[in-house]
Order: sequence, then structure tokens, then C-alpha cells
Amino acid sequence: MKRIIFSLFLAVGLVPSFAQAKWGKSQTDSLVCFEKYNEFGSLYNTKAYAEAYEPWKVVYETCPSATDVVYRFAPKIIEAKIKATTDPAAKEALIRLLLSSYDKRNTYFPGKEAEVLAQKADDFWTYYPDSAKKAYEMYKVAFNLDPKAIQPSYLNNYFNVVIKLYKDEVLKSEGLLDGFNDVAEAIELQSNDRNVLIAELTAKDTTGTITEREKRSLDINVKLLAQSEKLVANIEKGIAPLLTCDRLTLIYSDSTFALNKNDKSWLIRAVKMLSKERQDTSGATDCTDNPVYFKAASALYALEPSAQAARSMGQLSVKNGKWADAKKYFEDAIRQEVDPKKRAKDWMKIAYVSDKLGQSSEAKRACLESAKQNSESGEPFLYLASLYAQAAGTCGSNAFEKNAVYWAAINMANRAASVQPDLAPRAEKLAAAFRKGVPDKSIAFQFGFKDGDTYTVGCWINERVVVRY
Repeated sequence: MKRIIFSLFLAVGLVPSFAQAKWGKSQTDSLVCFEKYNEFGSLYNTKAYAEAYEPWKVVYETCPSATDVVYRFAPKIIEAKIKATTDPAAKEALIRLLLSSYDKRNTYFPGKEAEVLAQKADDFWTYYPDSAKKAYEMYKVAFNLDPKAIQPSYLNNYFNVVIKLYKDEVLKSEGLLDGFNDVAEAIELQSNDRNVLIAELTAKDTTGTITEREKRSLDINVKLLAQSEKLVANIEKGIAPLLTCDRLTLIYSDSTFALNKNDKSWLIRAVKMLSKERQDTSGATDCTDNPVYFKAASALYALEPSAQAARSMGQLSVKNGKWADAKKYFEDAIRQEVDPKKRAKDWMKIAYVSDKLGQSSEAKRACLESAKQNSESGEPFLYLASLYAQAAGTCGSNAFEKNAVYWAAINMANRAASVQPDLAPRAEKLAAAFRKGVPDKSIAFQFGFKDGDTYTVGCWINERVVVRY
């Protein structure tokens, strides 16, 4: 934390009159507050938090509207005092003081109510672990104000409260799922902003126009994004037994849809949960076979054709084999989506439906657009490798040209692995299969090509490759 510069008007009569309203009701109050403010600030800077308590409390009680530093420093100072206190009654009084300091901060320095109340809820849960219901209600107040303001560590503790209430049978399955959705949606909102910022700063970093401050911001946001993604993954793993399609059918049923068909929040959660991919013995699957998915997706799109609603309708169209409709919906989602990583996924869906429509060049374009939106993903190149391989036998006029596409496919598989190393096993497996299809050396020789020569694959592929055996 940056060292705070504390200034003190010590000379009698030099305390500005305009400051007295903030620094106490009288000139005497102001002098005392300035003195104690400098005292607790100096102690805080040397990490003598417990020793800073007494002068801090004078400022807190005498001039509560002086500066937000009083409240930003309060948690560490009071918590240190709590740890140093052995008397149970005194300790309890300090805990109550800590909690009330958050309310006082919102009164005198509003603007960060959700963030402050989330921290208050977090501290309440820390000191009163047997009062999960009260903590849950406090967290909910913060969520209702602004879920984007709740940092990942608080989100994690909130879900721990939800789990406890579920185990204690205070919350049913719906309550547990709502808690999961609260966290997932908060992370999604935060990640949307971070992904946009990361994309902008990465572009600056690539061109060499990024400042040192922006570079630090980029590094911080990349780390926070990774923490958020890990948090959601851990929570999903923890409640995976509840996320089975059979269990979700009990929650998202015709009767619950009838009650919530005009509730946008409920519809959004329904289509997200039912379309969410999960792994089983047969690979990736979802729960879009549930009849409620069709009803919820359609109702959501009618209420508000947002990116999420358009995406859901696109997935529904894919399910029904309506490829042209699916493409239109995914294009609609891309137009409205602000998160580049989500746009990247939508472009991949367009690549898939374009291939189904026989629009190979459109499928390639969609893959490349996806790669632009998310430079960390190798999936677009892996899919493009498969598309190239599909063109074997159709792209070219002779045996050499028709099989040269495999070199282009191998290049894309290798590129996928270089961009995203964890794809290497899949990429190598594909490349090994493609190598079996490259033109025979004798056939290549007949058409004037030898090892190391270059050749441009034609058709919609239009890739320059090196002849390799």
C-alpha cells in the first residue's frame, strides 16, 4: 500500500474553518483529530495495527466524516486489536465495532456500498460461523446492489455459507442452485469486463504502445481472471451431482416454467444451466433435451433478444438441425456480445453450422475470427485442421493436389498445439492420421515436386505448404 502523507496544522489558529465540519465540531476537535490521525497513520504504516487502535478510535468517534482512510484502515486495525484481546466481552464489543464501521463508511463515504457490505458479510461469517442464515442474508443484500463489486474470495465464502445451509436443510436444491448461479453470474459479469480490458491491453502490448501502468493492470487482471475461472470450476465440481440432467428436470419443469415464464432472471438461469456442457462417459453433453429449454429459450428471446438469448436460440436451432437459423442467431449474439472470449465461442459455432451448410470458406473465416477474439485458444486451428482434411479428394485436379491438403491440415494441427499446449495430444493424434494421406513421393515427383519444395493449396483453403514426407 502506498504510504499515506499525513499533514497536520499544529499552529493554533491555522486550522482552516472549512475543515472543522469534517474534522470535528470545534477547533479543539480538529486539532485532536489531526494529531491522532497522524499518530494512527504512522503506526499503520509500520504495521503496528493493534497499537494504532486507540488513536484511530479517537478520529473515528470525534470526526467520522474526516476521510475515508479512517474506514479503509479500520478492518486491519480492529482485527489486530481483536486478536490481542483475551476478554470475551471486550472481544465481542470489538467485533461489533468492526461490523458497524462498514455501515458508517457507507453513510459518510457512499459509492461502494456493495463492496463494503460484502466485506461486512464476510467478516460476520468469520466471527459468527454458527449464524450462516444471517450471513447469507447479508451477502444477498450486497449481491442485489452490485454483483460485479464482490471479489472472488467473498464469492467463495458466500458459497460456503450456501453449502452449509443446504447441508443443514435450510436451503433446498433450488436454493443451492441459486447460490451457484449467484456466484457464476457475478464471475461472468466481472470476467466480461476483464476480458474486454485484457484484449485492449494485449493489443497495446503487441504493438509496443502499452504503458508501465497498463502493463501492471494487464498482469493483475490476467491473474484475477484465472482466479475467478478456478473458483467457478471448483464450485462446479463440488455441486456436480446436482447438475445432472435428471436432477435439473425436477427444478426446471413445466410447472416451474409456467410460474416464471415472464421472469427474465429465471429464464436466463434456466437456459444457461440446461445448455451448460458437462462431461460423462460418452464425452461432452448438455440438458437441452429438456422440453423446458425450448420454452425458456423462446420466451427469453421474445422478452429481450440479448446476446445470451440469441445464443440459446442458436443452440436450439443446432439441436433441431436448422443450420441457417442457427447461423443467424449466433451472428446476432456476436453483434451484441462485449466479451471477446464469448464472441470467440460464438464464431466457432458459426464455423460448425457453416460447415453443415457446405460453406467451407465461411467456416474457415469463422475459425480465424474466433482465433482473433481469443488468442489463447488453439481450438479454432484444430477445427480448421479437420476442415482442411475433409477437403482431400475434392480440392485440386490431380492426385498430388487433392492430397496436398493434408499438409495444410498438419500445419493447422501443429499451430493449435503451439498456441494451446494442452491440446498437443489431440493435435498430434490428428497430425499422425493426416500424414498417412499426404501425396506419395513418387506421385509428387511426377508433378515436379520434391521434399522441401513449396506449394500453394488452392480452392477455399489457399494455404502455402512445404512438401514433407
